Amino acid sequence: MAKAAKPKKKKQFFGIAEWYGKRFIDLSTAERKMLADTKNTTMNCPFFEQVPALGPKSGKLHCNKKGGVCSLRNFHEPLPPADDITFGPITATCPNRFLENGTIVKHIGQYVLGTEEPLFAKEIAFLMRPRAGEVGAAEADAAAEEDETEEAEEAAGTEAAAAESGREDVGRIDLVFVHPNNREKWCAVEMQAVYFSGGEMGKDMAVIRAQPTTDNSLPMPGAARRPDFRSSGPKRLMPQLQIKVPTLRRWGKKMVVVIDKPFLGSMSKMEHQSHISNCDIVWVVVRFDEEPGSGEAKLVIDQTINTTLDDAVKALTSGTPTTLPAFEDKLAGKLGKVFDI
Repeated sequence: MAKAAKPKKKKQFFGIAEWYGKRFIDLSTAERKMLADTKNTTMNCPFFEQVPALGPKSGKLHCNKKGGVCSLRNFHEPLPPADDITFGPITATCPNRFLENGTIVKHIGQYVLGTEEPLFAKEIAFLMRPRAGEVGAAEADAAAEEDETEEAEEAAGTEAAAAESGREDVGRIDLVFVHPNNREKWCAVEMQAVYFSGGEMGKDMAVIRAQPTTDNSLPMPGAARRPDFRSSGPKRLMPQLQIKVPTLRRWGKKMVVVIDKPFLGSMSKMEHQSHISNCDIVWVVVRFDEEPGSGEAKLVIDQTINTTLDDAVKALTSGTPTTLPAFEDKLAGKLGKVFDI
């Protein structure tokens, strides 16, 4: 009996939601064409400008993400030709997007430390590499060289955004907030944007460049792509939490994780601890509210969730196991001989 043909999965077309801080849908065709040919290092990041202290040490506030795309959203093609394109919610692809107006700084400071004006420190060494043996010493030396390179890049203002650099160092705490009147009162902060999977953004740029200036319609994305919450959550964020949180817990400190609402929606439900003293992780969940014609989306605190590490790990690895018959059916379709005898 022939197997029924599998229904084709509907492709998702996530395209630019915000570009150098501006809503894509509010830009004119001429503005989009201009930005498509603009180098990111010639454009200031509006979120660095709003909170320059949290920008690069060099003081250079230019965008450090190639292409300048702050966030993505789903573009839904119109069904009848006369309809307009409709859109899904905005999800951040650059961690700097969370810096808007220092909103999360004030919220985290007040909620965790009891002050809206915390002091801060960036890139604090957390794990010490062992120097025992030839391999350990070589790794430690290589790590020191990497640190020197990153410091030089930051001083020159040429460093890439965390998601662009490819360096995911679990040996550091990226950001720490400290109470100004009590240096022993502090918390670690992790801002987790989402990676995407699918066609490169260059394909969208090609569509934008090819559009006639007289055509004021909004272009669809140039390729299918989607937010890759699995790479961003279980593969990237979860190891950070599993390595750092147990030590922070022993020290009596909290880990704060900043994510947006779509990221939270990709996770299983977490049990909220009613009091912060009973949690390991404080999740600060933001959303991006939009006012048509304003040109910008506004970051708003959506909710704050207190959880244990165990509950967070379960939520990040969410998924229902397949049934045995379904698994064996897939297995049968993939069997092959190792040796041709």
